[in-house]
Formats: sequence, structure tokens, C-alpha cells
Amino acid sequence: MQRIPAEVLAEASHLFWDVDPLELDPVKHEDFILGRVLSKGSSTALRAIRREVGDPGLREFVMRAPHRLDRRSLRFFQVVLSMDPSACTKTPFRRSSERLYSP
Repeated sequence: MQRIPAEVLAEASHLFWDVDPLELDPVKHEDFILGRVLSKGSSTALRAIRREVGDPGLREFVMRAPHRLDRRSLRFFQVVLSMDPSACTKTPFRRSSERLYSP
């Protein structure tokens, strides 16, 4: 991503509430920006990101960083981008049989 679209910056207080949006580098922080916009952005922000990155760029993002999307958003973009769901599987952070802590 070469630049953050104005439509995304207009929603910066909602999308990037925990960071200073002026410090975001569109190249260095691309996965962070895409993850937030694809999961929390408005339809206007989504269209702007899609114009900026293109469908091939969105496919690459979904393949390399599926963990940045919740399951519903991940599946939505797999359908919209005509992707094979088995091509990118969300890796769990822990196995369900693992304990969260040890006594």
C-alpha cells in the first residue's frame, strides 16, 4: 500500500483508537491497517482500501495474515475474492485441550 486513503483516515479515531494514526506507515504497517479496515471499517473505507490495494493485494493479505480477521470476516473475504477456503486456514493460538495457566 502506497498511501492510506482519505476515507480510511476519516475513520481513524474509530479504526486506530489505540495508536496515533499520523505515525502509521502504509508500507511498514500494511497488515495492521488492512486488518483493522477489513474487520472494523465502513463500506466506504472498504471500497477505498480495495481501490488502493486491489483484489490481488487483498488476496495476498488474507493468505499471509488470516489471524488479523475474525472467522466471519475471513470467510466473507474468501467468498468476495473467490478464494479457496482451504488455502488459508486460521491457526489457533492454543489447542483447545491446553490449559490457559498452570496451577
